[in-house]
Amino acid sequence: MNWSDVLGAGALVPLFTAALRLAVPIVLAAAGACLAERSGLMNLGIEGQMMVGAIIAFVTVYYTGQPMLGAVTGAAAGLVIAAIVGYLTITMAVDQIITGISVVILGTGLASFLYLQVFGMTGTPPRIQGTTPLDLPVLSDLPVLGPIVFSQSPLVYLALALVVALWWVLTRTAFGLSIRAAGESPEAADSVGVSVPRTRWSTLLISGAAAGMAGALVIDSLGFFQDGITGGRGWIALGVVILARWNPLGAIAGGFMFGLVDAFQLRVQAASGGQATSVPYELFQAMPYAVTLLAVIATTVWFSRSNSPKALGIPFVPAK
Repeated sequence: MNWSDVLGAGALVPLFTAALRLAVPIVLAAAGACLAERSGLMNLGIEGQMMVGAIIAFVTVYYTGQPMLGAVTGAAAGLVIAAIVGYLTITMAVDQIITGISVVILGTGLASFLYLQVFGMTGTPPRIQGTTPLDLPVLSDLPVLGPIVFSQSPLVYLALALVVALWWVLTRTAFGLSIRAAGESPEAADSVGVSVPRTRWSTLLISGAAAGMAGALVIDSLGFFQDGITGGRGWIALGVVILARWNPLGAIAGGFMFGLVDAFQLRVQAASGGQATSVPYELFQAMPYAVTLLAVIATTVWFSRSNSPKALGIPFVPAK
């Protein structure tokens, strides 16, 4: 294998460009999860919400040709699935871990079922045309930085803007203060008039919408749908939440790390012959997940005192 095809001067710009594109769905889903967890609620159903968002977005774009509309419907689908999580965990006080895993199974199966109902067992899988990368005057022509940062899909910029907006809401608004209070001491928050159930409902629905839109971003990038299209990115997003220390802006760095390793392994596979190489290609595919796991372990060890919300995962029943 010629390593210059992977890490040479001419290969670095495409590598980082792909890394940003691959990172954004994880960043958006993780940023939404940060809000939910800061309110004390674990939204472990992100993978299922991404899958349902992906199939709804795919069907929407297939029939309308509007990727932006697909992102909206994908977000709406993720919100609906998140509402199931909310009813079970907030209203019924069902265990959040069991609920999350069940919703992942439900969302994954539902996405496959909807695909078969709409398209059937077709010989040639249907495809869609994703958004066209922007060509920003002057900025896109900048050396190195131009093609990496300023020649991406409009949905990439929309997702990053939403991540910044979520950070601003969490850290700069009264609602964000209520979110943090609900996650740290729900009893104290309730005593000063903060509705903890309403706050958790709000953050959960935001998280579900972000996950659904993240699924739409995956579809926009690939242009087709298949079982397991999200590739476990919902679980990676939960790991990125820990790497980010429950800060939506920190999710950008954690998500980009995964995207960079993912882009790297794809280029290594291509340069070494893909599935024809003597090294099993599954080892290459496992690289991003292994690196993320190691990063989460290292972060946990490095920060010996966890700054996770104190009431995370603990149901709250308001006093009557």
